[in-house]
Amino acid sequence: MKYLIFAVMMLWAGAAQAAAVPDWAQPWKDGVVPYRIEAPLLARAGAKGRDCTGWDRWPKGAQARLACQAMDDWHRASGVRFIYDPRNRLDTLVIRDGDATTATIGHLPLGNRVTIERGVPYGAVLHEIGHVLGLMHEHQRPDRDTYLTIEPFLRDLLKTCGVGTAVCRDVRLSFPAVARVKYASDYDPCSLMHYLANQAPRHREDPRWARIFSLSDKGKAALKTCLPQFSQRAERCRKVGQKCAISKLDADVVRRFHGLEPRA
Repeated sequence: MKYLIFAVMMLWAGAAQAAAVPDWAQPWKDGVVPYRIEAPLLARAGAKGRDCTGWDRWPKGAQARLACQAMDDWHRASGVRFIYDPRNRLDTLVIRDGDATTATIGHLPLGNRVTIERGVPYGAVLHEIGHVLGLMHEHQRPDRDTYLTIEPFLRDLLKTCGVGTAVCRDVRLSFPAVARVKYASDYDPCSLMHYLANQAPRHREDPRWARIFSLSDKGKAALKTCLPQFSQRAERCRKVGQKCAISKLDADVVRRFHGLEPRA
């Protein structure tokens, strides 16, 4: 019953909160994710079939291509497999069009989904597939205050916000520290699942969102430790909150969560 209630809550919320896995998240059996891409996304991509076959020849930026590329990258990094499901099971991951780019977290008995808005960058879709595989936001870990200093305005909102406004719904969903996790790496500022410090695009009417946190000394040390893995990437990929690639610790946690063997 708790599982079903959570599925309904996630569908109502329309967004995911979630390298660490929250205590309530469930893995995909045998590390296999059945998926289905809704027809309008396939049509826009010019797909010949109903699965990801030939995705690398679809137009760049097409929503279906972004989803298939993200699933392929997570498979290569973690070993989790995404298999097209022609039977339309209740727990099949449905990839669909939407006004925002969001996802459910981990395996649910029904209602697993990723929504992708048009024009979204690839890193946002890669991030959402991380949620599907059980990852929560890195900045919501229970130990985050050791590594981050949350700006006073956001701390105040976390204390006072209900769910009555769009800002408060966003705050309650995406920024509270989660009480318990079942799998976690060392704190990873390089995680694909970490937010940028600048969240101005979320609420443009309020300039305070241009900086929601700063790294503590321990956070800076953790960033220095994790950055070498991205040394050959562009400058935008070498900072906390990068959305360029799956970090080594992201992939490691997903493998452990699903009981998969470590990659050589």
